[in-house]
Amino acid sequence: MPVFKPRNRLVNFRLSEEEFEKLKASSSLNDARSLSDFARAAVMRTVAELSSGEGLNPLQSKATQDRRLSELESRIEEMMKLIEALRNQYPVPSRQQEFDSKS
Repeated sequence: MPVFKPRNRLVNFRLSEEEFEKLKASSSLNDARSLSDFARAAVMRTVAELSSGEGLNPLQSKATQDRRLSELESRIEEMMKLIEALRNQYPVPSRQQEFDSKS
């Protein structure tokens, strides 16, 4: 298949052995002409999704998750303080105290 637009820009990144094996397997399963074609198509598909708003920006997603986690931690801390205040205000009788009050 001829290349209609010359590709003269290079993107280089390293993979672990496990990542490389997964890339080769996925490339074969999808009948890609080469690893480069497969990787290019995957990257460009992701770029298109992010540009159109269909996909989530991984960095924004991480920031959102961090913010939500921080909010949850704060709320849990507030609830624990409220529970402790309630325990101090309304102490739960021990088993021995319950037994003594029944006899």
